[in-house]
Amino acid sequence: DNEQSTIINLKYVDFTPARAEQILNAIMHIYNENWLAERKQMASNTASFINDRLSVIERDLNQVDDSISTFKTRHQITNLESVSETYLQKQTESEGEIMRLSNQVSMAQYILDILKDKSARRQLLPTNSGINNSDVEAQITQYNSLLLKLKNNLVGTSSQNPLIIRQENELNEIRQNILISITNQIKTLKIQLHALQNYNDEAKEQISSSPEQAKRLLSVEREQKVKESLYLYLLQKKEENEMSQTYTPVHTQIIDMPHGSSFPTSPVRHNVFLAALLIGLFLPIVILFAKENLNTTIRNRFEVESRSRLPIVGEIPYYVRHKFRRKWSLLPHSKNESISPQQLVVQHSRQDVVNEAFRLIRSNMEFMSDNSEHKNIYIITSMYAGSGKTFVSSNLSLALAIKGRSVLLIDGDMRRASATKIFKNTGLGLADYLGEKVNTPDEIIYQYEPYPSLSIIPVGTIPPNPTELLSSPRLQELLEELRPRFDFIIIDCPMAENLADTTIIEHLADRTLYVVRAGLFQRKQIAELDTSVQNGKFKNMSIIVNATKPNGRYGNKYGYYNAYYYYHK
Repeated sequence: DNEQSTIINLKYVDFTPARAEQILNAIMHIYNENWLAERKQMASNTASFINDRLSVIERDLNQVDDSISTFKTRHQITNLESVSETYLQKQTESEGEIMRLSNQVSMAQYILDILKDKSARRQLLPTNSGINNSDVEAQITQYNSLLLKLKNNLVGTSSQNPLIIRQENELNEIRQNILISITNQIKTLKIQLHALQNYNDEAKEQISSSPEQAKRLLSVEREQKVKESLYLYLLQKKEENEMSQTYTPVHTQIIDMPHGSSFPTSPVRHNVFLAALLIGLFLPIVILFAKENLNTTIRNRFEVESRSRLPIVGEIPYYVRHKFRRKWSLLPHSKNESISPQQLVVQHSRQDVVNEAFRLIRSNMEFMSDNSEHKNIYIITSMYAGSGKTFVSSNLSLALAIKGRSVLLIDGDMRRASATKIFKNTGLGLADYLGEKVNTPDEIIYQYEPYPSLSIIPVGTIPPNPTELLSSPRLQELLEELRPRFDFIIIDCPMAENLADTTIIEHLADRTLYVVRAGLFQRKQIAELDTSVQNGKFKNMSIIVNATKPNGRYGNKYGYYNAYYYYHK
């Protein structure tokens, strides 16, 4: 349980204790073998780097030896007197230090290149590299240790495992720290190199007063000594690395050998039987009672179809997001629940159940409007507030516009202006036109920028007398003028039962889409809809069932329902 603990307690549950013990022993054996293999791989990488450097320096050293031999033969020099010995010693020391620092810079740059190489993100870094920085060496050791743990944990598990993700984050953090440390170390080394080079240049100026032959010979011999010292240094590091490969003790120790009990630990049979009996007896009774006897509202389109002959153009499933959680979740809905603000959920490339539902309604509307007469004015209304009529109006208009249809959405609810709030149109609108504050319809039509084929007429200035404004003949003139300009004109109307606004607008429309919300609309009120249609209250009425729960016929059958979530009103 403690992440800082050095003891790991392994447990394995199996029907056979002996088999469980064998599995645990095999796990520990394989873990030790993998650890040893990784350590050997780390030492092998270090040895490869040292061998490469030895080959380069050995080649350079041979070239220096040849140069000295050729120079002495050509000029017949057997012994060279000391010329500016003090400055020569200084130059020799400084160039030796320059070569040592250059080697450290080379090694640091090599490690830096590995860290920046995306293809080598799983490669172990060389240890005992000769970088004279204990913090960097400690970080490299920690990085290699974490990388080994990550590789071991990746065996038999997914990269999406929270433990793997956490270790990846830790590894990235250490990798960034090493990058910073190595970068700072390179900067420090370069500063030191610059200072030593200046010091070396001063020594060279003093030696330049010596004869040309002596200066050249001494320079070559000095280079020979520097490369010899560096060659010996790398040989020493090579031997140290070989010794580390020869003896590598396993860092884990078994405190207690695996052992199991002959008695089962779980499940407790009588507890399981008792729980199953209680659940089997009482849970179905409670669910059936609550579902069948207490719910008097409609739940899906099939309850509407069984009680009415009105056509149903579509069904929209119910999802809602909890206000106090970041995670989306399915919540129960009722008459008195608080509905979240509506939003646009239809998107061009989404294939979820919500978008498919609106596409189906769109197809049915296109089928209904496919006639020689231009019957393209739809009103969308409902019986109760919170049925989702504005949600349906906005998203249905957007679904038609996405397909390229020319659509006009009119916010006819002058009391709440819900559609206006969704599209955030705060300019002049329908009320201003009906109140003769605006002369032409084009002054109140706004294009929806993401989809220019969708136009919107907002409410505008909310009036104190919406019913009188809607009774104005300018409304009929407005609709007749706009009818040939758009493929669909959708009017978001208020509730049909309590206000006269919808009745006034309905006389000017061609079709009515009545939104019925599952869990809110009572079954007995379906007959009232049929009566209203028979009495001529609504023309060409069709029903949209909103906020339905999943069932076997829709949603879950296609695997959509549990994957997408949105607000309903």
